[in-house]
Amino acid sequence: MAGTAGFGKVIRQPWFKTSLFLASDIAAISLAHGLAQLFAHRWLGILPEALNPSNYYLFYVPLFALVVWLFDGYKEPGLRRPERELEVGVKAISFYFAALVCANFVLFKAHGFSRYLIVAWYAASLLLVLGARFGMRGLYGVLWRRGVARETALLAGPPHCLARLRRQLSVQRHHRYEVVGMMVEGAELADCDVHVNGLPQLGPLDDWQRILDQHPVQWVLLSLSANQLDQHSRVLEIARACRERGISVQVYSDLLSSPEFHYERDEFSGFFRFTSPPRWARPLQIAAKILLDRLLGLLGSAVTLLLTPVIAAVIKLEDRGPVFYRSAYLGQDLQDHYYLKFRTMCVDADARLAVDSALRSQFQVNFKLKRDPRVTRAGSFLRKYSLDEFPQFFSVLLGQLSFVGPRTIRREEAERYGSHLPNLLTVKPGLTGFWQAMGRQTTTYDERVRMDMFYIEHWSIWLDLVIVARTFWEVVRGRGAY
Repeated sequence: MAGTAGFGKVIRQPWFKTSLFLASDIAAISLAHGLAQLFAHRWLGILPEALNPSNYYLFYVPLFALVVWLFDGYKEPGLRRPERELEVGVKAISFYFAALVCANFVLFKAHGFSRYLIVAWYAASLLLVLGARFGMRGLYGVLWRRGVARETALLAGPPHCLARLRRQLSVQRHHRYEVVGMMVEGAELADCDVHVNGLPQLGPLDDWQRILDQHPVQWVLLSLSANQLDQHSRVLEIARACRERGISVQVYSDLLSSPEFHYERDEFSGFFRFTSPPRWARPLQIAAKILLDRLLGLLGSAVTLLLTPVIAAVIKLEDRGPVFYRSAYLGQDLQDHYYLKFRTMCVDADARLAVDSALRSQFQVNFKLKRDPRVTRAGSFLRKYSLDEFPQFFSVLLGQLSFVGPRTIRREEAERYGSHLPNLLTVKPGLTGFWQAMGRQTTTYDERVRMDMFYIEHWSIWLDLVIVARTFWEVVRGRGAY
């Protein structure tokens, strides 16, 4: 036990994480270079002298580390969301190869580098460097879920703000912090239970010095209401005391957490300057999303056509019923629309649900049944690996659905979204989405709603690409589907 604690203490240190990411970057870029050389030499017949000048690694390895550092690639990875990791990685690698081409032309002109090598090296680097970085992130995610290398934290602030902060972390399945308790704003202390939101209430925020002395932690997470400006002096006082104790401080505020803006500190005035991405950025990302939908829709439709004869034969052999099921969903225009799925239930599934009140009441909890007696044997297999979803690619190809988006809902589910429904209907529903990638059917309905809202508020093409990759991984594992 002591050995595990010591191991966890080392690997959660910032210097260790930076060293680990740096080592993985160096290994990945070097391996990518070696594979590109092998490809160019064996498959394209390019001479070795045009591939690797003497001691070339002494140039390209430090240059790569420098470029990644300039793109903030070695800042604390635990504070960077996956889509931001992807964005930083792609931009850094692309800039690096642009710089490398220029440097090769100037410094290694006599060697006559093969352009095929550079293209192959770039492609391999995208796969290997990003794969290594996300592998490191995944490793820490596994360790955090098992209680290893987590960092102890105290929450401080009004209960409603702290509840919102916990929901924000829960929606993202972020397990970095081991929260030991809460320091609640004194004015609201009388209305609080001993345990708030499942966490022990350690005392009023006014007693923060005593609580910090009794509960040594690595982090204090302060939550502020946007309209409580009088808290700022107290936050500074707590931050200074935490600095003397070697405790890191984070401040959570609705104002600063808005995904619509970036901000930076004006060192002359001390003000925060709010900025937004360039106006061309969002239309460009929307165009990329449309292109991604068309490409995946075309590819998925082709695969569906190949799968249909086999799956149709399996379905027909079991009960001789129809191969496809026409599923209704609520469109952005508040009208019912339909998409196709391979049928996974008995032919009279809808009728059985309508007459069986016990089954219907269970279904209405999550609009899904974990052990649905209507699912056929073939349907159970199709659902496990999401093969029943493939006909939806036709709707993606036709532009009726997006590949990534909020989940489709039936008309009777609309009331479960409450005030969030108008926001939901601003975005085209998707074949897959944030909640499917984060847990598929293991999430509660309320979590699905929050995840859909999180996706809409934080959308970017980078987030879509992360969801595509995670969906593929979840489908291959066959986890959480029923």
